[in-house]
Amino acid sequence: MIKFCNLFSGSSGNCTFVSSKNTKILVDAGVSCLKISKALAELDVSLDEIDAILVTHEHIDHIKGITTIVNKYHVPVYASEKTWKMMDSLKVPDAYQLTFEPNNIFNIGEFNIYPFSIPHDAADPCGFSLSCENKKITIATDMGYIDNTILEQMEKSDILLLESNYDVETLKCSPYPFFLKQRISGKNGHLSNDVAGKAICHLCQRGVNNIILGHLSKENNFPELAYQTVLNELKQLDLSCNLSVANRDKIDDVLELA
Repeated sequence: MIKFCNLFSGSSGNCTFVSSKNTKILVDAGVSCLKISKALAELDVSLDEIDAILVTHEHIDHIKGITTIVNKYHVPVYASEKTWKMMDSLKVPDAYQLTFEPNNIFNIGEFNIYPFSIPHDAADPCGFSLSCENKKITIATDMGYIDNTILEQMEKSDILLLESNYDVETLKCSPYPFFLKQRISGKNGHLSNDVAGKAICHLCQRGVNNIILGHLSKENNFPELAYQTVLNELKQLDLSCNLSVANRDKIDDVLELA
């Protein structure tokens, strides 16, 4: 049985839990150790059961809790070499600093993990596909655009957590300074609802059925708007899928793959 649960999602912090019978993994740890511990407790899981943390990139909303988790619970952390160089301020003992090579498969317990490169304003940002028991979970947030190579990595996922960060018109009217609006909407920024919707249409036609919209901006998006924008794209092509939005204020329900 493969389990997936988004614990935290958005610019205030990101953390996702994925497990098999004998392996438990966190993807990112962008909120405090205490918050992650409490969220996992709702799943009857303790932080000392976690086998590894995978890091997508070095921004604080993805790594905030790492130092405390490692020093208190001795959880190894996997990141690319370039990402570790940008996280040198984290007080993580060398023994728990493990590396992977982007676009190369590696293993943690029962999972085969494929980190694929994505465009974002970070040193070496990655999405992850985690495979076990012929099931595939893909997590892809914090990217400015989607090309065919990225789409190929997400195809045939049993569960996909995909960024739907901002609404174009809401961003235009937001109080953000112009340079920040440019950064968000740029090639190394974030995905809009519209772009996410078009990508989801493509993926629905290639075997992806369970899709969660994640990393929504509090200032430049609304859950109902993100959901409806993607739904409208699907309806135009007479497509459907199990579509939901990651919850900002509480952990999501656990999805299970038998």
